Amino acid sequence: MDDTDKDYFLIPTYQRGYKWTSVNENSHVKVLMKDLYNAYQESSKRYYLQFITLKDLGKAFEVIDGQQRLTTLTILFALFHNFEEFSTEENFIVNKLNYQVRKNFIDEFIYNNIDELIASNDWDYFLSRNDQHNNQDVFYIFQATICINNFLLNLSSRNTLKNFYNYICNNVVLIVNVFDKKMNSEKLFVNVNKGIKLKDDDLIKGLLITKIPRDNEKVRYRLNEIEINEMRVTLGRQWDEISHWATCDDVRKYFNQNNEKDITWLLKLAFPKVNNLNSDISLFTYIFKLNKDGVQAKKIFEDIYKTKLILVDWYNSYEIYNLLGFLLHSRNSNTLFGIWKDLSDLKTKTSITKKLKELVKNIIPFDEDNNLLKEINYHDSKNNIFNLFLILDVAKSLPINGQEQTFYNFFRIDNEKWSIEHIFPQNAEELKNIDQLSREDLSLLKELLPSQIEDVELNVDDDNIIPAVSDLLNKIQSSVDKLNIDFSESNILKLLLSNNAKELHKIGNLALLESGMNSSLSNNYFETKRKKIVEKISMGHFVPSHTYDVFSKLIIGSRTSLHVWSKEDINLHEEYINFKISNLFQYLNS
Repeated sequence: MDDTDKDYFLIPTYQRGYKWTSVNENSHVKVLMKDLYNAYQESSKRYYLQFITLKDLGKAFEVIDGQQRLTTLTILFALFHNFEEFSTEENFIVNKLNYQVRKNFIDEFIYNNIDELIASNDWDYFLSRNDQHNNQDVFYIFQATICINNFLLNLSSRNTLKNFYNYICNNVVLIVNVFDKKMNSEKLFVNVNKGIKLKDDDLIKGLLITKIPRDNEKVRYRLNEIEINEMRVTLGRQWDEISHWATCDDVRKYFNQNNEKDITWLLKLAFPKVNNLNSDISLFTYIFKLNKDGVQAKKIFEDIYKTKLILVDWYNSYEIYNLLGFLLHSRNSNTLFGIWKDLSDLKTKTSITKKLKELVKNIIPFDEDNNLLKEINYHDSKNNIFNLFLILDVAKSLPINGQEQTFYNFFRIDNEKWSIEHIFPQNAEELKNIDQLSREDLSLLKELLPSQIEDVELNVDDDNIIPAVSDLLNKIQSSVDKLNIDFSESNILKLLLSNNAKELHKIGNLALLESGMNSSLSNNYFETKRKKIVEKISMGHFVPSHTYDVFSKLIIGSRTSLHVWSKEDINLHEEYINFKISNLFQYLNS
C-alpha cells in the first residue's frame, strides 16, 4: 500500500460476509495456518495466496475478490502483535481494512482489545457481554481469532514465533489485479473458493492475462475497458487451447511426460533456464521475476505459444515424430528437455531432422566402419539390444527406400511392457516351467548342443553332476517326437544352455516379446509363441511388426518350416538385422 500511496482496503456492502471456518482440521483457517507453517519449515522462497482483485478508488483499494484472505491475515497480524515479543514492532495492520458493515467490531476487537476477545474463548460468553455483535460474520471472525491464537500459542518457542512472523512478512505473497476506478464493482465481484493453493500454470495464466493489456499503458494509444476485456477473453481462449493440447493423454505419453497432469512441462520448455535454478524457485516465481525485470507479459506469452506451435509441428510430422519418439521411448539418457536444447536454435525441419538422425545414430550399436553390428550380449547390453529392435520396428514407418511413412505406435510398446526376450529360451528364469521338449524343441537342441559329454562346457565344481548331464544329452539325441523332463532334468538343461548352445546367445535369437512370455510356457516354445502372436493380431491387439515378421518367417523365407525355430533361422535373422540396420544408417547419413 505504501508503494501505491493508498490508505486502506475497503470491503464494500455488496460483498458476502466473512465465512471462513475454523473448527475442524480441514477448515479454511486451519488449512491456511498449516500451509503457511509448512512453507516456513521447508524454507520455501515464496508462498502464494492466490490472486486478489482490487479496484482503484484513489486513496483506497476496493476489494472485489479476496476479502476472506485479507480479513484472515488481518486477524493473524493483530494476534502476532498481541504477543510481548512484538511490542516494539509497528502494528502496520491497524485501520488498513475498512468494513462498511462490520467496522465497529473490527475496530473494537481486532485492531484494539483483541486480548478481551481471546479471553472470552467461548462464543456464548462473549455474546453475554457483547450482544450487539450477535451475527454470523462476527461469529466466524471470533472463531478464526481463537483458532489462530491457539495455533500461535502451540509453536515450539518464542524464537519460532518471531521467525514465523518474519517469514510471513517477507515470503508470503498475494498477487494483485487492479482494475480502473471506472469499472462497475458489482459486475466484477466474484465469490471465491478459499483455502486452495493455485498451481504454477494457474498462477502464470492469471498473471499474463492480467498483465498483457497493461503492456500498452505507456504507449500513445491505450486500450479502453471493452478492448481490455476482449483481449483477456482472447488470451484466455488461447491459453485453454495450449492447456487442452499439452494435457491430452496421447500428447503427454508421446513426449514422455506421463507424470505431468498440467502444462508445466511445456512451460519449462519455453523457459528452459528454470531447470537450472534452485528447486525452491518455482516456475511462477521465475516468470513473475522475468516480468518484473522488464520482459513484457506479451513476450512471455508469445514464447509459450511459440513453444506449443513447434511441438505441434513436430507431433504432426511423420519423420520428426518417429525419430524423436524413438529417442524419447528407447532406453538411453536423452530427455525431452535435453533434446529441446539441441533443437531449439534450429530453424528448419531439414536441420531438425538432420540433428535427430545424429542423435539416433549415437544410441544404435552399429559399427559403421565395418558395416556390422557391434559385439553386444543379452546380459550386459539389454538396453542397447532393446534400442536396436525398437529402431528396426520404427524404421518401417520412416521414408527408407521409398516406403510409405506412418506414425509409429510408441504407447503400445510402453503400456504393454514389450521387452527383449529369447525366441528359444536360454536362461533359468525363462525355463522355470519347462516339463516337456516338443519335436521342434528337440530338433533345435540337437543342432545346438554337443552330442558327447566330452564336448560339454560346465562351470561347476561338482563332478557328480556329469552323469546326469550325460544322461540328459543321450535322451535328447535319442528322442524323436517329445521328451518329458522332470524338475532335476530341467535344472540340468538350464545349466547346459547357459554354457553351451552359443547360437542361443546371438542377437538372431532375440525379439521384442511381451515380458514374461517365455517363463509362462512349458514346452514347444517357438510354435506356442507364434500362435499367441497370430492370435493377438487377429484380435486387433498390438504386436511389433518386426516380431510378427520373425515368427511368421517373412524375413527369413521358406528355407525352414513355419513351425520350427532352427540354428539356420537364428543365423538368417542376424544377417537380416545387420542388413536392415545398414540400410537404416544409409538413411540416417542422408
